[in-house]
Amino acid sequence: MRSALHERPEVRLTGLVEADETYLGARHERGVPGRRLEGKSLVAAVVESRGERAGALRMAVLPAASQAELGPFVRGAIDQARTTVKTDGWSGYRDLRQHGARHRAVVQGDPARSAKILPWSHIVFSNLKGWLRGTFHGVSRKHLPRYLQEFVYRTNRRWLERDLFFYVLRRAVQSEPLPWARLTAETTA
Repeated sequence: MRSALHERPEVRLTGLVEADETYLGARHERGVPGRRLEGKSLVAAVVESRGERAGALRMAVLPAASQAELGPFVRGAIDQARTTVKTDGWSGYRDLRQHGARHRAVVQGDPARSAKILPWSHIVFSNLKGWLRGTFHGVSRKHLPRYLQEFVYRTNRRWLERDLFFYVLRRAVQSEPLPWARLTAETTA
């Protein structure tokens, strides 16, 4: 089911959007502090900031928090002509402007300021982590992208509660089957 719940790539985010990243998984593994934690999965998000509420969302598992990974993900999620991207001061977002996106970087400084600079992305990450821990008690790295697809699908349709069942049913009927053998044969990213 989760593989059927994807967003259409031609529908892009607009207006003021926040772009940020977080790490999931490997709670008990040691790592290097910061953005290169061993055994964890990097999840990037772009979320529309609609004042009093968040708008549409896109998320992806990325191999690194580099310009080569973050830039294409953010640019692929937004309509560059109609969007301003707000980020923290991380260098992985530095080339957005060079590729035609309007970019507003706010240097975080004190880590306690991060939720004030990018409030919606932090709320989205908090909701995602709570959903994964509370509902599934954790998710493997291999299947994390599909769980993100479901989370994004549900988040983007949160105001359509009455019709959500029918949207999901339609996707299930129209989607290509994903047999167990193919699902378990996929390699981990």
